[in-house]
Amino acid sequence: MFRRRLFDEFDNLFNSLINHDPFVMKGKTSKESGNDEHGDWSKETFTSEDGMIQFTTIFRTSKGDSDVSESSDIKRLKKELELAVEQQEFEQAVELRDKIKNLESNQEKISDLEKQLQESIKKQDFENAIKLRDELKKLK
Repeated sequence: MFRRRLFDEFDNLFNSLINHDPFVMKGKTSKESGNDEHGDWSKETFTSEDGMIQFTTIFRTSKGDSDVSESSDIKRLKKELELAVEQQEFEQAVELRDKIKNLESNQEKISDLEKQLQESIKKQDFENAIKLRDELKKLK
């Protein structure tokens, strides 16, 4: 009889654990969305029933390629230019300024060549990839 009661207790305990999902939290979710100069965004905030737990998730969709953004090379060169000017290294500053102007004026062509280069690499057309790489080096 004791053994049977023990098994019944164990079954009750086990069933209560199965029927209770410890990872489900009750509460309310609020949603917001909008649009700004960087693109569309949406924000979802969850607050537990007791208010002790709250977390927010933000999703952003950029505007895409409509705004041509500065490449990392241009940003890096601009930082180097600022440093050269601060240190009064004017000869170096002139070279950096010219490189920046060259990159900015050829940004669209560079971007196009980089895409073509990636496609050539995917297709394993290495002869064309070499030509594209060399053209990119001339522009950069």
